Amino acid sequence: MQDVFVAIDKMAYLRECLYRFNGSTGYLVLYFAMLIFILVKGSDREKKIFIPMSALLIVTVYNPIFPHILSIFADINSEYYRFFWMTPIVILVPYVMTKIILALINGEIKHRVAVIIVSVLLIASASNCVFKSGMKLPENIYKMPSELIEISEMIHSDSDSEYPKAFLEFENNMQMRQYDGKMLLTIDREDYLYAVSKEYTQEMIDSDEFPQYRLLAALIRYQDVAIDKIIEGLEMTDTEYVVLTTGSSMIPVLIDAGLTEVGETATYTVLRYHQNEIQPFALVDYSECYANGW
Repeated sequence: MQDVFVAIDKMAYLRECLYRFNGSTGYLVLYFAMLIFILVKGSDREKKIFIPMSALLIVTVYNPIFPHILSIFADINSEYYRFFWMTPIVILVPYVMTKIILALINGEIKHRVAVIIVSVLLIASASNCVFKSGMKLPENIYKMPSELIEISEMIHSDSDSEYPKAFLEFENNMQMRQYDGKMLLTIDREDYLYAVSKEYTQEMIDSDEFPQYRLLAALIRYQDVAIDKIIEGLEMTDTEYVVLTTGSSMIPVLIDAGLTEVGETATYTVLRYHQNEIQPFALVDYSECYANGW
């Protein structure tokens, strides 16, 4: 959601958040229908669980004015969409549908045909995103892009280190941190969130305290950074590998500067920088702490 902004998108900000979170507004409509069902037919316990929580979310998270109020006090552009993770949609919808199915099976609902027709219509309207864009099955058991796994295997087979360090573009960086526990990442999440929305000043690029800034400025934002500064940044961050989209204008620049091409996937190129001296990395050993009960 780093490309959606309250100040720029105005009221469309909430709609965009809803669309990206739910995939379509149909599922949200289905949620509100299930909420009405609980309000009318639910037990006291069900009402206590779902109604107060949903009412609070409707007047806050789902209120288009709410993010504008919050933006006055803090920068919420990179955080607001997380509120949607609090919504009980993924719990309430299947829960009520299960209750309806069981009630039909047990003969507790008199007008079965009407309920079935309404349920089918609701499901069909909420499933527009599935029929429109097509349901995508996971490419593998890890539920990660196959290219990401290919990149990981390529780097590990080429590296002499058990824990190679790599610079990857945003999406690969976010996914690699979930997939490969032995892949050290040059850029952390917070630095990337800054890089996708803001430029770096010359002072930040020249900073030896944060050498990753010059890498992000050159390789992600395509700001004008001297090649010796880029190489210095790779050296100072102990980065061995750089993975960029094939066709990136920075690939020939890096190759001319001494990096070598390790290999390619369908859309990415893996380059290696041969470090003068790599700082050894080892996992922290907590065995003594556990043994002493600390």
